[in-house]
Amino acid sequence: MGSDTGGSVRQPAAFCGVVGLKPSYGSVSRYGLIAYGSSLDQIGPLTSSVADAAIVYDAVRGKDPRDQTSSALSKPAFDKLDGNVKNLKIGFPKEYFEGINPEIVDALKQAFAQYEKMGAEIVELSVPWLKYALPAYYIIACAEASSNLGRYDGIRYGYRATDYDDVNEMIMKTRSQGFGKEVKRRIMLGTYVLSAGYFDAYYKKALRVREQVQESFRKAFESVDLMLTPVAPTTAFPLHYTSENMIETYMSDFCTVPVNIAGLPAISMPVAFDGKGLPIGMQLIGAKFSEAVVLNAAYAYENFAGITAKEVK
Repeated sequence: MGSDTGGSVRQPAAFCGVVGLKPSYGSVSRYGLIAYGSSLDQIGPLTSSVADAAIVYDAVRGKDPRDQTSSALSKPAFDKLDGNVKNLKIGFPKEYFEGINPEIVDALKQAFAQYEKMGAEIVELSVPWLKYALPAYYIIACAEASSNLGRYDGIRYGYRATDYDDVNEMIMKTRSQGFGKEVKRRIMLGTYVLSAGYFDAYYKKALRVREQVQESFRKAFESVDLMLTPVAPTTAFPLHYTSENMIETYMSDFCTVPVNIAGLPAISMPVAFDGKGLPIGMQLIGAKFSEAVVLNAAYAYENFAGITAKEVK
């Protein structure tokens, strides 16, 4: 199980050649999760097959009185896995394929062709507000992280510095030593966008952009049942890879964060390998609480043409 705030279940799944499911916002209780971005966080499984993902999802979904954002609208998924995608309309959102590694694009075009062979209909469409989802996400996520992580002050629970003269020094040393470089960066960004004079310019506008992204998806799902997209612009990074270019690092989330912004379900599954032998992931996105549709479409592809975790070396 993992927490997916902007792709942290789906992107590792794609890089490792396994299945990763990010359920709809509210489908699964987050009770017990360390909160990062409360309006974005969702719990999901990483498994070796689509059927396993459906089994785990069914076990954890549903309303939980300990999480007021959880919903009773989620539906069972495992008993809907029949592999039938005939007449299913699958969207080809062109914005998702801009700036993507050509090998990934070619692999996903083959996936579209395979779905057509199985009886699905491919529909080209546009999600015009998609390009604004990433900046809106980082404003909202950092703002919520700044608020959520404020509780880690060394007083109530968690790490506490050992060498200090007073309470203020203890809190400063605790937060300096206890948080990593990237977490500190996000806390500072979040504090900045929430501060007086910048709240309206950044955070409030990001919330408005979020509404437009949600509306773009809503309109798109009036004409299609699912969307098929990349999970990441590239395959897995080299071992121990670090980048000093944070914009480049943040851009790697371009394909995953819109789903969190809109609160939709999405699945990542392996479909091919690149020239280096690294797994290529495919993402299927559905309308809210349509996990059964998403999982069944993934199940159909896995049985018809996909690869499984056992085949990933």
